[in-house]
Amino acid sequence: MFELLPITIFSLIMAGFSHAKSKYNKVLENYDNKENFFYFIMTVVMIIFVGLRIKYNDTLTYLESYNLLTPSSIPDLSKIDWSIGSNPLFNLVNWILKYIGFSGQDFLMFYAVITLGIYLWFIRKYTCNIWLSIFLIFTTGTYTFTLAAIKQSVAVAFCLLATDRALNKKNLKFIFWIIIAMLFHPYSLMYLIVPFMMFKPWSKRTYLSLAFFALVGVSLQFMLGSIIDITSMMGETYSIQEFSGAGVNPFRLIVCAAPLILSFIMKNHLAKQESNEADNLMLNLTMINAEIMFVALFGTANYFARLANYFLIFQCLSIPWLFKYLEKNSKKTITLIAILCYLFFYYYSNIYSGFSKFDIEYDSISLFEYIKSII
Repeated sequence: MFELLPITIFSLIMAGFSHAKSKYNKVLENYDNKENFFYFIMTVVMIIFVGLRIKYNDTLTYLESYNLLTPSSIPDLSKIDWSIGSNPLFNLVNWILKYIGFSGQDFLMFYAVITLGIYLWFIRKYTCNIWLSIFLIFTTGTYTFTLAAIKQSVAVAFCLLATDRALNKKNLKFIFWIIIAMLFHPYSLMYLIVPFMMFKPWSKRTYLSLAFFALVGVSLQFMLGSIIDITSMMGETYSIQEFSGAGVNPFRLIVCAAPLILSFIMKNHLAKQESNEADNLMLNLTMINAEIMFVALFGTANYFARLANYFLIFQCLSIPWLFKYLEKNSKKTITLIAILCYLFFYYYSNIYSGFSKFDIEYDSISLFEYIKSII
């Protein structure tokens, strides 16, 4: 965690400056105009930290696969496996990067720029509290996920572009970005639900969604055969044994379900508030994150938890929005309790048996070494 702590503290300081220098409407608790300079510095530093890693979670596997590429000519596109499960666009982009002469470190930096550049642009555009959203991107694990799952993370980034287009009623562009994301990782198809998730939270559709995922969770073991068939159609090859391993840690489920529980407690109050489609969507997709994580209790955490992580970033936007509508006499207390709880989860998820789990898994080169390798 001591590797992760400095970047966390620096980013929160920059986010604090960005919030302070922005024009903030204290009555509406939203921004009239958002500051650029400090947010840009924060974004660059967060990208560099991710791009300089040489080890963390799946990073070595990605690096080995990339380093094994030996392109010698323009690829024959007709020979590329364009089935969804083979991640064809990810493979093609990697081939192009290799052909251009990008090193393994350049490869990691390239995806860090795209992924975090889009993540942080999306957060800045839709947040009503810059500091709290950046705090949550670290404490929920959204940031560390980008260090681990490159294909999934860049696919989510393109899905965020699609989500922005859907909110602006640009349907063709929405479909375009979903297709791009799908060609990086097939789970992106889940984002096709976005246009249908802009309804007021805790309407009948919310309860239908909860009932559906509850049913899927408790009947998961009976549905594994159908799930295997669906994943096979998408080009993924899994066995029943792979989907029926140990479930997700219940503590992780509680963290994901926190916005869902809070919004339920506040549902009568929220019903009286004026909310736009973006606010509704962020909270509804946060609920989807919690619902998929509930299903992960009954199946293997490795697959279903990563599936839920496709919607994890929306916690960073929905929680600040919910806090806007807390009763004034309890807002400070509940906000402080929430911050302490998320700090505990940040500590818990990065520490193992008294040693820093993150520090053990993570290693990087210095920025000076990277610049030197380019020169």
